[in-house]
Amino acid sequence: MLPDGLLRDLASRSPAELGELLAARPDAARPGTGSLEDLAEALLSRAGLRRALDALSRPELDAVERAVLLGPPEDPAARLLAGPPWDRLHRLGLVHRDDDALRLVPGLAEALGRYPAGLGRPRPVLAALAARLRGGAPDAAGAAALPRTAEDLAQWPAPAREVLERFRSRPVGALPDALRRVDPAVDAGARPVDWLLAHGILLPVDSRHVELPREVGLLLRGPDPWAATSPEPPVGPALRVPDRLRDNAAAAAVEQLLRRTAALRAELRARPLTTLRAGGIGVRELRRLRSALGIEHSELVRLLGLGELAGLVRLDPDTSAWRPAPAPFEDAERADQWWHVVRSWLASDVVPSAVGLPLADGTVVGVLTRGTHAPEAPVVRRALLAAHAELAERAPGGHGPEDVLALARWRRPRLARALDRWGPGMLTEAAELGLVGADALTEPGRALAEDRPEDAVRSVAGWLPAPSRTVLLQSDLTATATGHLAPDVARALDRLAEPEGHGPVPRHRFSERSLHRALDAGWTPPSILAWLEEHGRGPVPQALAYLVEEAGRGHGRIRITRADWVLTGEEELLEALAGSPDLAGRRLRRPAPGVLVVDAGEEAPGRRRGPAGRESGLRELAAAVRATGTEPALDVAPAEPAPQAPAADPTLLLEVPAPRLPVPSAEEIEDLVDRLTGRDRARCPPEDPPDDPAEDLIDDPTDSGGAAPWDP
Repeated sequence: MLPDGLLRDLASRSPAELGELLAARPDAARPGTGSLEDLAEALLSRAGLRRALDALSRPELDAVERAVLLGPPEDPAARLLAGPPWDRLHRLGLVHRDDDALRLVPGLAEALGRYPAGLGRPRPVLAALAARLRGGAPDAAGAAALPRTAEDLAQWPAPAREVLERFRSRPVGALPDALRRVDPAVDAGARPVDWLLAHGILLPVDSRHVELPREVGLLLRGPDPWAATSPEPPVGPALRVPDRLRDNAAAAAVEQLLRRTAALRAELRARPLTTLRAGGIGVRELRRLRSALGIEHSELVRLLGLGELAGLVRLDPDTSAWRPAPAPFEDAERADQWWHVVRSWLASDVVPSAVGLPLADGTVVGVLTRGTHAPEAPVVRRALLAAHAELAERAPGGHGPEDVLALARWRRPRLARALDRWGPGMLTEAAELGLVGADALTEPGRALAEDRPEDAVRSVAGWLPAPSRTVLLQSDLTATATGHLAPDVARALDRLAEPEGHGPVPRHRFSERSLHRALDAGWTPPSILAWLEEHGRGPVPQALAYLVEEAGRGHGRIRITRADWVLTGEEELLEALAGSPDLAGRRLRRPAPGVLVVDAGEEAPGRRRGPAGRESGLRELAAAVRATGTEPALDVAPAEPAPQAPAADPTLLLEVPAPRLPVPSAEEIEDLVDRLTGRDRARCPPEDPPDDPAEDLIDDPTDSGGAAPWDP
């Protein structure tokens, strides 16, 4: 049953206060909410209360824990709500006014968890549990042995007090055979744990664990365990970081991230990353990929994790191999590429830097496994960005990871364990994404912390130079880009030459093999030279021009086309090929002059069947043609297709992880406030009734024999 005081409190709030409440508690902005009763039910849901508690700072959480354990304060509600922390607790709907008193909403104590403030459960609860486990009645004598004051506790034997000190920060401890019965006359100096068990100070909760009652825990911590908490956030001294140094470091990180992502996708397109039967990626595959990309192991695992969470690399369920997503990520503007990766990072539960962290079973988190998934990851990332932004506001300059984590723990104490586990790695990821540069928050990072994504993308676009359309051609048959290449120029260069190196700008090397590959795809020597003249700086080197002409001169005199195998070309060459021993045993047909059909030969003994056999036959046939002194042209790829107009935003074809808790828009919150306050009915009054109600009748579905007049 909903408390009347909470309903009256909600009804007394202004539309602006209701809007502030719904913005702070987005879980309560449900589509079906149409009354204050519905809103109260949503506010009191267990999941909603936990999310609200997770948003409290250290002083606010201390106030809630103190009220749960010691009772709410006695001051009138009006005076309490005038200052922190109770004003914020009231705005969040965690407390409400009730006859000039302040009351916690129902269910708040349960939402805090079993051990609020790190204290155990009350002694009667633990005594009843211990009695059930031991099969007897609760020990009434143990309650009398509990200390009433800190002075009583100080009179206990020193060894027993030393054992209790271990329970100061946590109420549960491991103890083998915790259910054993102990003689009350046991010596406290020799066996202090047994002495505490015998006097009911430590009570068993199962066969291997004991718990310290809440009453003793409060005495250990003093009369007010929360008095030592500082009301001010911890802000360490700032490091002097010039803006130019910060921006240069962040811009270099963004350039490197986008370049490595493109190289990763290209490598996985050529050689997918296979998985182990037990899951994850083997050491040999990681070593191969690390060598191909030229990066360190820790950088590689974070790059793979970012590719996974951004949907740029995906696990193929048919082959159990990681392949690049087919969406044209490289065709998007570079600032849009960055924004896709960053917004996926903010919303995803994948933590790339979690690889190598220990697990409960003694193993460590593997690459591209479920161990890198953490449901609290989006909340932790937002908390770290908010802490960085607050530090930059209070003390401009750079701040080390420890300062950021300390402030984040103070702002979100219930996330302390997640911050300790994931926080250091996430700050490294933020630096690789350009949100932090030289330990200082960048303008894109500040914009994202303040929920201004358009400004973040605009700032990153200002860092990145315009795409280049020229390459530097040299006599050693290499082509070096003068910057990041435009997508169409990069694709053409990849077709004409082999990538070489992993520097900040692309570098390619021309070879006879790469040119033959381009000729197979429909290029011609004149079109290759024309492209080099258009996109090369200066004249085409003579050595490169000779290589193009030589590759074209020996290419295509015989052309292989799949049918079974269809060879076309000069008739005398085809006749010489037909009589070669390499084609012995294959059925040959000559349907026309200059045309030779070779059977694939899969039915022959010892030959493989299926696609693998056909590929093997193609290689054998090409080797036979080369034995005649000519280079075959392979019709295994279509001619260069007409370029298609790229999508307005290729990143729209990539999936972004959906948020676990959708955040309502400002318009949705305003509409909900209008429904709760009746302002929607005020803006849309009912139509005026007709002059003669008797002339406008409606049928009454419950009464077939009569009609009822319209009632305004």
